Amino acid sequence: MALVASVGINATTVPTDMYVEPGTHSCVVTWVDDDNSAWNLRYRPYNEEPEEPVLLHSITASAYTGSSYSAITLPAPWGGTNVRAGNNEIYFRNNYNNDGSYGNITYTVPAGYTNATFTMMVTTYSTNSNGAGNLTVSTPQTAAVTHYFTAGATYYWVVTASSGEKITITTPDAQYSPSISLMAVYYGVAPGTRASEWTYVNNLDKTEYTIEGLELATEYEVQVQAIGDDGTLSDWCRPDVFTTLDEEPLVPMVHILGEVDDQQWACDAGTKMVYDPETERYTATVHVDADKTFGFSTEIDSNGDMGGWNYVNLYRFGPESNGLFELTEDRLGQQFPLSFEWDYFSDVHVLVGGDYEITISLERNYIIIGKVSGSEPEVMMGDVNKDGVVNITDVTVLINALLSNTTSVETDHFSPAAANCNQDDIINITDVTVLINYLLSHSW
Repeated sequence: MALVASVGINATTVPTDMYVEPGTHSCVVTWVDDDNSAWNLRYRPYNEEPEEPVLLHSITASAYTGSSYSAITLPAPWGGTNVRAGNNEIYFRNNYNNDGSYGNITYTVPAGYTNATFTMMVTTYSTNSNGAGNLTVSTPQTAAVTHYFTAGATYYWVVTASSGEKITITTPDAQYSPSISLMAVYYGVAPGTRASEWTYVNNLDKTEYTIEGLELATEYEVQVQAIGDDGTLSDWCRPDVFTTLDEEPLVPMVHILGEVDDQQWACDAGTKMVYDPETERYTATVHVDADKTFGFSTEIDSNGDMGGWNYVNLYRFGPESNGLFELTEDRLGQQFPLSFEWDYFSDVHVLVGGDYEITISLERNYIIIGKVSGSEPEVMMGDVNKDGVVNITDVTVLINALLSNTTSVETDHFSPAAANCNQDDIINITDVTVLINYLLSHSW
């Protein structure tokens, strides 16, 4: 899901085209930003925002009746006990005149509300340490919650109350409450209340980040912000909302079937390839003798099938080919497309025996077969002229070597080992006959 970011009011440009690829317990976030080289990212569980909150009443530290630093009266629906004010500060005292009384500030819920949600917002005095301390908020329906303020901080309490009930602010501090510069009550959940839910990842130096530790099948939202060269921050881009996967995806196993590692074609045999989730590729190193074939099958790990014909998606597959895929020298190490259609894939025919490293990507649909470095090439029986193909030309070359009595001499275009077609270690006319019979029957 790609979202184009909004343009911010700050000079630093906002990242664009954010994209999220969710997993089960993680996700990969990417974005586009050619103008900046550092970014902040934040994410949190997503909750659909409630209806726009309604500000019912707010009060500043100068809105009172009475003399400064003496008992004052707050305008209704605000009220309180032992409330004082002065120098743009409102506060209250505990144990005033040593009489054991406790101070508080209250807000009486107006008519028309039953078991409704409200938000009490408080900002403390910022000029000095008078704004530091503890405040506690409660209602008859909501248990008391205490928050410690540093000077100039803002905090939100979400509470439940009905008409006529009071939202009460008290302090557990010994004598004076922290000084307050602003109070407000909203009907609903006020803006900024969920700010503490964000998890921040700062000073990223790449336009890609993997968020780990997420919950299964859970909605999250994520945003990115650019950091300019001068340290200024852009606005946050528009959030992208995504849902993590609800179960671990089943990864198909891939088996190499056929004449590899001294195996034969069989429904219950096969060499399992190793899957790397980072590269999404399967690899295996196998030994294959000359003139042998092998193919591929897939299965789902949980079905317990170790190869065979009862396959789960994607079934049998192989290199895309109209006929048998001949593993000639020029095809080694090259990337070839795969096919999963019966009429369009082929098994692999090995011309020169040896150890081969096979790499497959089902995600990107390709296969690479390479010769293992240091693996000694094996002789392809019948390939007398060493061109990688057994055909009538090899018969001609063998006959010429017999006529010239050079059958024991290895050259760039003659292989005594390949000419020994009947494997009796003597090269003569019998080998010519065996080679011709192979060309006619395709079987040694």
